[in-house]
Amino acid sequence: MNVFSWVRIAASREYSQRYRLKQLQYIAQLEAGVKALEEELANAFPKIRYVDAQNTLLRAENGSMKEKLSTLSGELMLKEAEYHELKNEKEVLKQMSLMYRAPAFAESYQTNHYGYQHVNNIAMDQPGFNQFVEPTAPQAMMQNQNPENQFGFDVNIRDNHNLM
Repeated sequence: MNVFSWVRIAASREYSQRYRLKQLQYIAQLEAGVKALEEELANAFPKIRYVDAQNTLLRAENGSMKEKLSTLSGELMLKEAEYHELKNEKEVLKQMSLMYRAPAFAESYQTNHYGYQHVNNIAMDQPGFNQFVEPTAPQAMMQNQNPENQFGFDVNIRDNHNLM
């Protein structure tokens, strides 16, 4: 064997030894990474369990609230339908009442889109025009010929402030 062969064999052995050391370092580095990840997982696992339990509770509460919302929506729809039915019934009864009490008044009774009534060309002396006001007799008002009002002023004098 010549010198070149011994040098080549020695270089090959040295290269193999460096390669094995490099592999061992890489394996040690991977093992350290695995160990760090296992520790991180061990620390995170209780947090994950806690968040998972909270998620389960929130999902149950969400389901309960959806049920309650559905129930309340149904009740609201029923109440709205009942309200509109009663409102229509009230309008029909009002129309019937007006026709019964004063047929001429009922013909001119109309409601606008706000629900207020239009009153056109109705004489105030029609029956049922204003059922809550007592009719006043003009003769009774004319019988009191006292020229002073209830405060002691003469109603026929324009400058009452000069009398005091």
